[in-house]
Amino acid sequence: MIVDPFLIIAVKSFQQALRFLPEKIQRSIGAAFGRGAYLALRERRRVAVSNLLEALPSLGKAGATAVARKCLENLGINFVESMVLPFIPPNDLTRRFTIENRHYADDALAAGKGLVALVFHYANWEIMGVASRLLHHEIVVLARPLKRHRRINEFLNSMRAETGLTIIPNANSARDVMRYLKEGRIVAILGDQREKRSKAVYVDFFGRKAPTSRGIAMIGMKTGAPVVPFYFRREGFLRYTIVCCPPLLMERKGNIEELVARNMRRVNECLESIVRERPEEWFWVHRRWARKG
Repeated sequence: MIVDPFLIIAVKSFQQALRFLPEKIQRSIGAAFGRGAYLALRERRRVAVSNLLEALPSLGKAGATAVARKCLENLGINFVESMVLPFIPPNDLTRRFTIENRHYADDALAAGKGLVALVFHYANWEIMGVASRLLHHEIVVLARPLKRHRRINEFLNSMRAETGLTIIPNANSARDVMRYLKEGRIVAILGDQREKRSKAVYVDFFGRKAPTSRGIAMIGMKTGAPVVPFYFRREGFLRYTIVCCPPLLMERKGNIEELVARNMRRVNECLESIVRERPEEWFWVHRRWARKG
């Protein structure tokens, strides 16, 4: 689109201005963006509160509204963190980022079948590149391209690459994923995106059927590669603990449709347990469930 180059210039200029500001101000700017988004994006605010009441009814309307507000604020902080991250000196990464339960990833890689890194829209998922540096392993990420915004898509992917990621489009990518796993590499896949009805398997998520991608289950079943969940625990501005979870069992014998449903239910169960720790960190503004009726 014709506006894309101007938007990229604006973002780059903003990024350069941010890098020279103290961290407290950087964080405040991000939080202000998030609070502004909460006020301006009425429909997304409504979706977030509705999702929270469906998934965590014990919060009540007031509690759901407070969590939705904090969720948008965190998203604003995520945006500023992602702008600043490329300028963090490599020798400063180990001070800001740590890995918990790293042995799950190391043991999975030692099996020689590659590793499917299961990640979610939780905390700042865009910092996955830091994990590649701490694990000393390249991470290949499947990313959905932005339709009709080729230049913005290229700009975002270049920023992700600067943090240590290799980006491949999440479209007809099964062959590439199989090859990367066969080479013993780490492939990161988001496990909480809503899938098209025609392709989805409907699996319980917080007690309600959600259209869920089959991809993770199919890849795990076909390759035997360990599926290891990762999530990011926010400890401060641009300070995170990268948590590795025990590998999820991917059953491989039986009826394919039943296996996919059971295996993807394990994925959703894992996400549910993570979200319950800090619900304000998940991406509640996304329409994860199908519309009622």
